[in-house]
Amino acid sequence: MIVSDRVNSWLSFIANVGILAGLVLVAIELNQNTDQLKLQLVFQTTQKLFDNNRDLLGDNPTPVITKSITNPDDLTYEEFLVASSFVLNQLNEWEDRFLIYEAGLISDRDWKRHIDQNVGWTLGNRFAQRYWSVSRSVFEPEFAQYVDGAITTIDEESTYQEWLDSGFSHDSEQSKSTQ
Repeated sequence: MIVSDRVNSWLSFIANVGILAGLVLVAIELNQNTDQLKLQLVFQTTQKLFDNNRDLLGDNPTPVITKSITNPDDLTYEEFLVASSFVLNQLNEWEDRFLIYEAGLISDRDWKRHIDQNVGWTLGNRFAQRYWSVSRSVFEPEFAQYVDGAITTIDEESTYQEWLDSGFSHDSEQSKSTQ
């Protein structure tokens, strides 16, 4: 009887530890699911913004984007909406990568590298930098701080304006028309 009581108490103890471990795992799983749901909701919101901005861009935003780079002071309100939609979509894509990093799905290096590779083309002109300075407060502080630092690395050779000023685009158009 004493042996059976000891076995029963050990079995009860092991069962209780198992139940406790199971509850801890369920709590961890619920926490992970909650974090994943939050991230999913953020991405759904971002996707709606992206879709709205894409609609504002229209079928051919290139002339307006070019004007925002070469002559930003002469943009009409409609052109401003197109150009700002282009910049905002790029910024939202960057911030999405930052949020994926915060969720632990990519490394710190991954989201920063994407910004570093694209900062000159996205924010390498006066219009985009003005837009960033006005809108930066709506982004996550760590993200905004990194973008601010990345902007300081932009050199003239990495911008649209440098490419336009180089004459390369003009020469390309002339060579097409002479063929």
